[in-house]
Amino acid sequence: MAEDPELRRRLDALERRITQLEERDEPGAAPPADAPPAGARSRSTADEDPFWALTALKAQVPPPGAVVYAGSVEVGAGHVEYQWGRPTEHLLAADWAEHAETVAALGHPLRLAILRRLVDGEHTVAQLVDELELASTGVAYHHLSALQTGGWATSPRRGSWAIPPSRIVPLLAIVTALEKG
Repeated sequence: MAEDPELRRRLDALERRITQLEERDEPGAAPPADAPPAGARSRSTADEDPFWALTALKAQVPPPGAVVYAGSVEVGAGHVEYQWGRPTEHLLAADWAEHAETVAALGHPLRLAILRRLVDGEHTVAQLVDELELASTGVAYHHLSALQTGGWATSPRRGSWAIPPSRIVPLLAIVTALEKG
C-alpha cells in the first residue's frame, strides 16, 4: 500500500506537537529558564513576538506552508471560537470559482450593514428595516435571501435572522483582510 505524503506530513506534525506538550507537562520537570516566577504575570505573547501566530504556524506546518485563520471573540451574538486552515497545495489546487456565490453575497454595502447588525445578535426583519432605514421589508428580504444563499445568514425563527456562529469569525477575518494597512 502506497503512503499518502499529506497524511504522513500531518501525522509527523501531530507527533511533534504531542511530544512538545508531554515534555512541557512532565511531572517534576523544571520550568524553562525564562519562565516567570510562580504566580507572576508574564508579558503577552504578542509583546514577545509580534508575529506569534505566524511563528507557531511555521513551527507546525512544513513548507510550502498553509493559511490559517482563527478567532476568539465576544460579540452581541455571544462568545465564539473558531479556527480553520488549509495547506498551500490544497488552496492552489482548488477551483476558486466554487466560492463565487459566497463572496458575491458580501459584495453589497447594505448586506454588509445587515451583517454588522447581525454580529450583535439575532434581529427581526422589522428591526433591520428600522435600524438601517430601509424602504421596505421587501428590500431587507431581498438582501437577506442573498446572504442566506451565500451561507452568511440564517433564519432560526420566522421573521428573525442571525449569523450562524461558525460564520462569525470567518466574516470578521474577511473584514480584517480588507483593511488597508
